[in-house]
Amino acid sequence: MTGKEIAQQWMDYAKRNKLSRRTIKYQNHQAAFISGVFASLGHETPPIITIYGMTGRDLYDLTLDKELV
Repeated sequence: MTGKEIAQQWMDYAKRNKLSRRTIKYQNHQAAFISGVFASLGHETPPIITIYGMTGRDLYDLTLDKELV
């Protein structure tokens, strides 16, 4: 699974749950989502997801960048 696929799954989840970007609720749900990715994929988690998780960046940005993995 690629970083972009994981980011797209996050965006689908956020849309289904009507989460608004730049809110505490959105950030908390995204943190839980990323923790779930780490728990399921372990060492196979794409490095870009690890970087986004550690720096607190929004996975939404990853869906926009065509050059990233």
